[in-house]
Amino acid sequence: MTGIQCLAWLWLVVITQTGFACCGEVSLVERPDGGSVLVRCHMEPRDKPPYGLYLRRTWLHPTQVFFMYTKNDASVNESLKDRVSISGDPSDHSVNVTISQLQPADTDRYTCEFMVERIGSEDEKIQGNTQIFLLVTSDALNSVDMDLIETCAGGSAELPCHTPNSEGLAMEGVILTRQRGRAPVEVAYHSQRRHSSLFPAERIQLSTAPGPGGITFNVTLLQLQAEDSAVYSCQLLLRGRPDSRPSLRGAVFFISVEGERCSCSSYPTLLYALSGAVGFLLLLLLVGCVMVFKGKAKSHPQAPIYEEMVGVPSPSRKLVPLHLQEVEPSEYKNCPAKKAGSSNHYENPSGSLFPRRKDS
Repeated sequence: MTGIQCLAWLWLVVITQTGFACCGEVSLVERPDGGSVLVRCHMEPRDKPPYGLYLRRTWLHPTQVFFMYTKNDASVNESLKDRVSISGDPSDHSVNVTISQLQPADTDRYTCEFMVERIGSEDEKIQGNTQIFLLVTSDALNSVDMDLIETCAGGSAELPCHTPNSEGLAMEGVILTRQRGRAPVEVAYHSQRRHSSLFPAERIQLSTAPGPGGITFNVTLLQLQAEDSAVYSCQLLLRGRPDSRPSLRGAVFFISVEGERCSCSSYPTLLYALSGAVGFLLLLLLVGCVMVFKGKAKSHPQAPIYEEMVGVPSPSRKLVPLHLQEVEPSEYKNCPAKKAGSSNHYENPSGSLFPRRKDS
């Protein structure tokens, strides 16, 4: 059982250090122009409380929103000074930040970063438990369901362009637009009449498949970089209509690309591999324990009670020379110990209960 406990603790430590300490929770928050958003900065308690807190924008316009030193007022960026309100203190491991009067230019990724003092070394920077992607949209986009797609620099994203209202309508093309806090920009156009794309040919792939309502289009964007992060929406072209006619709006996606090549996407595979390895080791340990236990049980067989009483040696025991045998005292004090003879005890019983008769 000690080996099993050690393996279980090893599995727990590896999962904790690799799976949950690096990748925090990321959420997509959509707000209309002129609305407000609440950013909750929180961290798990440590041996020392933090002395300060940063709120940063880390995507479109990397900048510092504010810095707050414990028990002091925050130093807020001039562009947000009248629109940011803060409650709580960094030393309590939790601070709530409200940004009001939102504008499309506020669309960005927001990250909390706590500062913990380390004597004799550089102060430790601890990322908060939650990161948000704030998307400030117009009323047209705000009424559409949006899917969040996260990837790393150099990664890819597949956009299935379809619309639930296209049943019975034949599609012949697709338009992909991108919006980054401003007016949408057409990045790809595909139809039977023309093809165009802002992406190089090696960075975009288009696949089609027949469906009940016509053709289903899947657009795959390759080798994505941080500047490709934006809102992408599909528009499906109806067959037989000129390109100038209105098209059907399809799915809407928010693609977030990490600026550096992150390793968080590899953690699920790593965790599955580690879990499988630990499970295999546990299975081997259990099988080994069972085999050892059975081996010990076979090496020390219990002699039958009848054979012990009558003094018949077990067949599994090796015969010992007579001059090395020790005379064992009898279990019964009134019976003298005798060597086993060849006489049959049942045909010629003797002992304290049946005394031997003397021949007259």
